[in-house]
Amino acid sequence: MSILVKYISTDFIVLPMQATDGNSAIQELLRPLEEHHILEPDQACLESILRRERRMSTGVGKGVALPHGLSDQVTDVAVVMGISPGGINFRAVDNMLCHIFVLLISPRDQPEKHLKLLSRFTKLLSGGQLRSVLLEARTAEHLLDTLQDWDDKENDVLL
Repeated sequence: MSILVKYISTDFIVLPMQATDGNSAIQELLRPLEEHHILEPDQACLESILRRERRMSTGVGKGVALPHGLSDQVTDVAVVMGISPGGINFRAVDNMLCHIFVLLISPRDQPEKHLKLLSRFTKLLSGGQLRSVLLEARTAEHLLDTLQDWDDKENDVLL
């Protein structure tokens, strides 16, 4: 079974994203966590992620951004994926627009799990074929099924 499917469901996929800039992208990705009462709708988590982005962008290149942070509000890792068909300037390392977003919020006392999941997403999304298929997804179910299939093939990081 896919490792990542344990941490993400269709309720936490934003497709298509409406945001047009980095700050609004992060806000849009946080919204499902607030709507499902995983995070309280306050500014602390948003500010933490924005501070992290000011230090160094999590736009890792190839159209992918992995904004992330730690929070005392969550008891386990929370993941939200988003697809921006038009792309968003997220100050990526390669100066390309970002189309695929993965937001991770982890408990402060689980930094190892946080890093392993970041590594997992980075590894999976480094492949151009998967990125192309994800960008073609028209439903959250299709995106999740695709991610699960690829994660099953690459299942070598245990959490």
